[in-house]
Amino acid sequence: MEAKKILKDLVAINTIADKDNNRIMDYIDSFLSNLGFEIERKKNAETGKEVLIGKYGENPAIGFLGHTDTVDITDGWTTDPHELTEKDGVLYGLGACDMKGGIAAFLSAISETDLSKLQKGLAVYCTYDEEIMFGGVKDLVDAGTKFPPHVIVAEPTDLIPMIGSKGLIEYIFTFKGVTTHSSTPIDGKSSNKNAVKFLNRMMDFEQELRKTPSPFFRVPYPTMNIGIIEGGTSINKVPDKTTVYLDFRICDSEREYPLIRKAVDDAIEGLDGTYEIINDIASFRNNSELVHVYEEKTGKKGQPFFGITEASFFEGDRVILGPGPMTAHEANEHITVESLDKTAEIYSDMIQMLCGK
Repeated sequence: MEAKKILKDLVAINTIADKDNNRIMDYIDSFLSNLGFEIERKKNAETGKEVLIGKYGENPAIGFLGHTDTVDITDGWTTDPHELTEKDGVLYGLGACDMKGGIAAFLSAISETDLSKLQKGLAVYCTYDEEIMFGGVKDLVDAGTKFPPHVIVAEPTDLIPMIGSKGLIEYIFTFKGVTTHSSTPIDGKSSNKNAVKFLNRMMDFEQELRKTPSPFFRVPYPTMNIGIIEGGTSINKVPDKTTVYLDFRICDSEREYPLIRKAVDDAIEGLDGTYEIINDIASFRNNSELVHVYEEKTGKKGQPFFGITEASFFEGDRVILGPGPMTAHEANEHITVESLDKTAEIYSDMIQMLCGK
């Protein structure tokens, strides 16, 4: 089936914050079942949202992964966000770029393939809640899902092969103190002052981290961001609780993660503080021979992805590749017909290359 027709169907399903999660999974289930796929759907007991796993044949050699949720509608749309609109070779619609276009492309590629002639199997993974908490891919990983040797994550990349991304560690720190009037402070018992001392130590550490560059990344060194600081209720009261949110974007998890953990433990010592790690996502870089294949097919050099995608949650050979331009989360979100069709063509080529021999 033509990718544009599939995309039209997908855009018409409202999956803002996974609103119609079951409906879009029903659509993909029916589509793949009609092609002979075996379908497994896993429902999260707490949220009621589903992930879908589709498999054709034995021992899949390639997998396609896509999230079905979208962000909310922003101001400034000039077309109906839930109706795919084509103007001058451009397709407008909520999720057309991020990332129903990629899903439409791989469903189209699969439907145009003579599956009976494949020597190896293939798999499809459709998830939910990528935009906020990565709940769907976490469900797959927690269930012990075994991914194929090669996986294409169909995020929008404007047909640039994205072959890696930085890792992420997110911390919440809590510092305790003793509340008194500001005229009678107890030495060492201001939670705000303890937090500031800690942050000064960590900013010194950040400069040390930067001394080992990683030219592969656009920002070629690890970074630390102080996202939120909450502490105190009045200008004349010594605060008794301060919360600090930090994130680290890491170039090489194997080398940098132990350094960060030690720096945190050393910096917090003696400051009446505790911490919780709320996200711990490893960095990755694909150095396989398939990178050159994608570069040849797209005419574009492989690059690291600028943020975190579902590719960061499982191991193995994976590439992030999808249509463009990259207009995710924008008013009048769109991709071009040419890019959509080219994406489907590359996906078809990879199925034949990895499964047809």
